[in-house]
Amino acid sequence: MSKAKVIVVGPPESGKTFLCNFLADATEFSGGEYHPTQGVRILEFETSAADSGRSNLDVELWDCSGDRRFESCWPAMARDASGAIFVYNPDQSNHDKELDTWYDFLIKNQHLKEPQCYVFAHHRPNTGGESTDLSNNFGKIPVVHTNLEEDHDSVRKEFNRFLSTLVRAMSSNREQEELSIMNQ
Repeated sequence: MSKAKVIVVGPPESGKTFLCNFLADATEFSGGEYHPTQGVRILEFETSAADSGRSNLDVELWDCSGDRRFESCWPAMARDASGAIFVYNPDQSNHDKELDTWYDFLIKNQHLKEPQCYVFAHHRPNTGGESTDLSNNFGKIPVVHTNLEEDHDSVRKEFNRFLSTLVRAMSSNREQEELSIMNQ
């Protein structure tokens, strides 16, 4: 069985914990009072990754705090990550700039590749109006608009699509490593 470590990053109050609880079918799934994540929360679950050719996938969702005071922990959180989900609230004007900080850290410094990433533009219930656009950094990363209260099925579908893409990338990387070892 394959294992995927997915880090979920973004600004504070963007909905990371809410999404992680939903995706992991955690009992804590509720839209109640805001409680900021301290450091990181790890949710582990098993799922079948559609189109992956494998029966099951062990997933670790690392729900990372968006608070910059935990920035010294970012390298430990990112170590051995299979992929990343960037989460932001497009109704908040500063979230796009904070997401660029995460992009710079993960893509430029930790060497994750764009195909290993997804963006969830997480809308809160009964919000609308002007949405903040992301910088050109995110031009090659799929952006999915999510709202769990209005369409939770599509959120799950997009997450499974991301996992399938991730499993294929992990398999390809593993094959390249094996070929590299055999050619030494």
